Amino acid sequence: MMRLKCDVKRTCNFLEKESYAYATIRQMVRDDSSYFLAVSRVQHLAWCKTFSDLMKRYFPQTGAVMEQIGALTPVGLEPILKRFFVPLLRRKHVLRIMDIFTGEGVHAIFRIGTTLCCLSHAHLGESILENCDNAAIFWEGVRRYAHSKHFRFDIFLEHQAYGTQRTMRFLSRPIFPYPQYVNNLIAANEEWAEQNQGSLPAYEERKPVGLVEKKVPIELARQSTDRLNLAKWLPPVLQSTKLDLIYSSNHHGRSIEMFYRRCSIAKHTITVMEVLELDVIIGMYATQTWHNNPEGYGDGECFLFRLRPEPKCFKYKSVESHILSLDESEDMSSHINDSGQLMISSDSFISLGIGEDGDSGLRLNDDLTRGSTSKCIGFGNQELIGQGVQVFEVGLVEVYRFLREVDNKPVDGDIDHWKGLFN
Repeated sequence: MMRLKCDVKRTCNFLEKESYAYATIRQMVRDDSSYFLAVSRVQHLAWCKTFSDLMKRYFPQTGAVMEQIGALTPVGLEPILKRFFVPLLRRKHVLRIMDIFTGEGVHAIFRIGTTLCCLSHAHLGESILENCDNAAIFWEGVRRYAHSKHFRFDIFLEHQAYGTQRTMRFLSRPIFPYPQYVNNLIAANEEWAEQNQGSLPAYEERKPVGLVEKKVPIELARQSTDRLNLAKWLPPVLQSTKLDLIYSSNHHGRSIEMFYRRCSIAKHTITVMEVLELDVIIGMYATQTWHNNPEGYGDGECFLFRLRPEPKCFKYKSVESHILSLDESEDMSSHINDSGQLMISSDSFISLGIGEDGDSGLRLNDDLTRGSTSKCIGFGNQELIGQGVQVFEVGLVEVYRFLREVDNKPVDGDIDHWKGLFN
């Protein structure tokens, strides 16, 4: 029950407007709370089974695909049944669903959730099984479609979620079954859940990112707790991968030329470094291949992090920032959005993040022995190292690429399965 309360709290925080939260809570107090929320593990499992049954019966093709990739399990259905569409839809659309939810209760989640999956499947195409091998990639595809210009929420509600289909010349019936049928299905599935709850995981047990054992071993991210934190911070499509060491300053030498050469084989990388004398491990995730390019590259998926102590990730939030020009007087300034130039590198440094004072979020010099960090636009990383430290001496530096867990092949080249589909 405590876990459910936390989920409701997270959703209400996302909605921000108190009127939506209060209206829903008042309705829950006024009516049976189970009309809105699964108030027990058995009921949660029953709802998951009901969603799965509805998909297989009314949308069999989509249901078959979702079952094959694990999107109909209790863990796989978390974006809908635990997160209330927050990871999938725009905020304004989640608010609309909240309005419907206060009147219909859980039936709104079943109705909108199943029809959204079916419509997304139709737009993702028949190659979906070639692109998806897990639920996370499928839900990312749903999110891409729901945030694209092809998705019309009002039309979706009217014609899919609450639409009808003709059965005979003058007769039609709703696409989604009547509430009584769903209630009977839930009741039957509660008996099933009671008998099977011991063998079914209701919540995701996240596992650490794997690692590849080689002649030169990974050192800085070898601890499973560190790799578990990386798994939490990485994009879903990289969370079930293995880290493969492609550069080690101890083995390959300390030079920026060697760094670029070793990183040339990978697009998405994690660079981890040791801060000497402070027992601190920090790093950065890059979305493009590191190379000499002082003009800037990368995108808003890049992030900075601290592995030890007190692990913390600093994700980029797109903002327009007023920064001082380095070439003009203090009175001259420019208004920029730097989400497309987060990575800046040359023959004398590599860096991630653009600082308001011209510094970088994290920067290494040409022989990778000295680094600096400062608060930068969009990351809010003023405590990357802590203790007021901005300049530091660098110990070991390692760079990892990602290998697929199933076949140990590099993931680069087919990570963004839905890129360009909804442009």
